[in-house]
Amino acid sequence: MVKLSEEMKKMIGEQLPFLSTASEFGLPQIGPKGSLHVFENDNLVYYEHTFKQAYENIKQNGHVAVAVVDKIEEKGFRFEGNAEIHEGDDFARNILATTKIFERFPRAAVVLIKINHIYKLDNTLEAGDKIV
Repeated sequence: MVKLSEEMKKMIGEQLPFLSTASEFGLPQIGPKGSLHVFENDNLVYYEHTFKQAYENIKQNGHVAVAVVDKIEEKGFRFEGNAEIHEGDDFARNILATTKIFERFPRAAVVLIKINHIYKLDNTLEAGDKIV
């Protein structure tokens, strides 16, 4: 099990993370996920409400990467893992009940990302080095 450091948690909370997926044909897709946050110290979650390409890619293969960088500090992390979509189940209902997402969107799901690997995205010679 991969544990996130306090530095990682802080960066995810303060910076805008980007989610990367790939289609069944290997075509990349990337986009910001403003709702992405740490869940239980070792996972990430975000609220899916567009149900477009990232959602379809996750349904097809579940492999994702999340990148978050502090531009001023020139430090960051890439989290790679497997995503699970939860819609209409107890997990999703419990999490979404604490949000106001349905005030803006008619449909929502929760995407849980189980982290397998973490890499540095620092502006140093250690860029791309595997941490865990």
